[in-house]
Amino acid sequence: LLASCGKPGPAPAVSMLAEKDKKYVASTLADMKSDVRLVLFSRDGGECRYCDEAEGLLADVAAAAPRVKVETLSLQKDAARAQELGIDKVPGIAILGKKDYNLRYFGLPSGYDFIPFVETIRAVANEDPGISAESVAMLQKLKKPVQLSVFVTQH
Repeated sequence: LLASCGKPGPAPAVSMLAEKDKKYVASTLADMKSDVRLVLFSRDGGECRYCDEAEGLLADVAAAAPRVKVETLSLQKDAARAQELGIDKVPGIAILGKKDYNLRYFGLPSGYDFIPFVETIRAVANEDPGISAESVAMLQKLKKPVQLSVFVTQH
């Protein structure tokens, strides 16, 4: 409709997943117990190397798994929300379930990162960290917050 008015509208997200990957997402997330919101902070009019791909990938995941909702925001325009969620670069994704487990993903969850990303969505939806009860008990003994960062490269 906007294009017919001579005004450019937002470009639709580019599909990123092959059919077999869409089926993997659908089967893996079929039994989600609750909704998960993927809050994506994307381009701000400047350069963003993987923003289009991140938008397309999350749109594909949400299309394959109805309990996954995607919200796309701007790091600049939605600065207060970004700060609240601890997002300081794009693309940045907050994975939110019934509660915020402070799970953040920066960059494009593709390649070897894709399956753990989908498994994280399932774990958040089912409130199941996927670790032993003994590990949960040990972690509950921590007295102050701990930040764990995992860095991966494509090369």
